[in-house]
Amino acid sequence: GRLEGQRLAFLGNMASVSQELKSSLGLIISHTPLKITCVFGPQHGFKNVEQANMITTKDAHSTTHPFPVLSLYSEKNRRLNNKALSLFDTLIVDLQDVGCRVYTYLTSLFYVMEDCARAQKALWVLDRPNPAGRKVEGPLLNPDFKSFVGAAPMPIRHGLSLGEAALWYRDFKKLNLELSVVKMQGYSPQHEAWPKLMPWVLPSPNMVDQECARCYSGTVLLEGTNVSEARGTVFPLKAFGFPGMPTKAILQKMGKLAPKWLKGVALREVFFQPVFDKHHGQTCEGLRIYATQPFYQEKSFSPYRLVSLFLKCLKLEVPDFDWLKPPPYEYEYKKWPIDILSGDDFLRRWVEDKAGDVKDLEQKLLPDEKLWEEQRKNFLLY
Repeated sequence: GRLEGQRLAFLGNMASVSQELKSSLGLIISHTPLKITCVFGPQHGFKNVEQANMITTKDAHSTTHPFPVLSLYSEKNRRLNNKALSLFDTLIVDLQDVGCRVYTYLTSLFYVMEDCARAQKALWVLDRPNPAGRKVEGPLLNPDFKSFVGAAPMPIRHGLSLGEAALWYRDFKKLNLELSVVKMQGYSPQHEAWPKLMPWVLPSPNMVDQECARCYSGTVLLEGTNVSEARGTVFPLKAFGFPGMPTKAILQKMGKLAPKWLKGVALREVFFQPVFDKHHGQTCEGLRIYATQPFYQEKSFSPYRLVSLFLKCLKLEVPDFDWLKPPPYEYEYKKWPIDILSGDDFLRRWVEDKAGDVKDLEQKLLPDEKLWEEQRKNFLLY
């Protein structure tokens, strides 16, 4: 009853569905007396069709409903401006996240929380499972490297649901925000990160399945390199490589330097030919991660470490490979994309440093991961 008589805004996309795959927005409109006055779409658009990175999604008028559909992903506008804020009293956020700081739906949530706090609007999060589970991995974002793929000092794999992340962020920023999280029923991430009977609806065009979401906290780093992360294939973000990559030599070196970082999944040599994006139309050689049963173990699989190790061994094996992709990337025009993805310049310097040792990266990561587990503890709902 708390929402009745209010003007409601909805932030979501085509993955905002019930377990019967009915649109949450449609259900609110047709099955409740609640009044929706506008809709916001995140990166990739409300219809979830635009590809990645700085492809502006346009505002539109809803063809089926009488309200505007406004984009929160464009050069000029990734926040709720005053005009948008004047259209509603309470914002309902229903986004499927994938448990990675880089995934921009999390940043959009943090931005709209700040905007709603400023304008004294209430915000509701309809919570959803985190397919990457509870495990924490990666360095805490260094504030000097804040960007649209890193809005707050959390690690790359944060292990929270979107609702939990909202509770943490409100506390972290001391926001004066009326926030309600609608909890999931019967969800236990200790038991399984993604409920068996729950269908997978792509939250973005290349997030093809849970396996992809599991790998993403590592393979997304490759967006900051000239190595293909297999976009333009049917297994995006689950494989990586480039034409003529000396796969066997690199894999051997990885196994020698840090066998522990390869655990929890299977790695296999693969060939692919992207139909768009990096190296399109060329045959790439590379590695494919199998993060599915029987190989997948959530607690031992460390995608951030695995991909960092790959980059290290690539640099050792092919020292003249031009591995760094220059900016712009996600509306950042000066800093290296790999730095804003990783959340710091430590990884880039470590890969470039011939003397950089596996222990050095481990020593950087462990205290950050421990600190985050401590910081998030009070906000866990499940």
